[in-house]
Amino acid sequence: MSPFATLWTGLLPLAADAPSPQPGGNPLVQSLLFIGVMFAILYFLMIRPQRKRQREHMDMISNLKKGDKIITRGGIHGVITLVRDREVIVKVDDDCRITLSKTAVAVVLAPGESEGGKDEKGEKS
Repeated sequence: MSPFATLWTGLLPLAADAPSPQPGGNPLVQSLLFIGVMFAILYFLMIRPQRKRQREHMDMISNLKKGDKIITRGGIHGVITLVRDREVIVKVDDDCRITLSKTAVAVVLAPGESEGGKDEKGEKS
């Protein structure tokens, strides 16, 4: 007798003792429910937080005004001197002004906060 035949005859009693599947759930409904649950998890873990960050960034861009200290996405620190529809002019140094797109602004610093992590008196915060 081959080893597969003995294995097969050894597994037959186990298959006979296995409980039969319960009649009940439609596999199509179960798979659609699974897909729905996975989409809900994806929405609450990825899509919703990203939309919230995007909304906050758009609100920040719409509230830009002259005198705001900003940091751009490229890491340029400066002060806004002029705000137009889609762009801002940023004073980087005494003699240097840069025209940037509003979407390039990453952070608007708080009035008491300076660019290097120090307060107005030069003390480390």
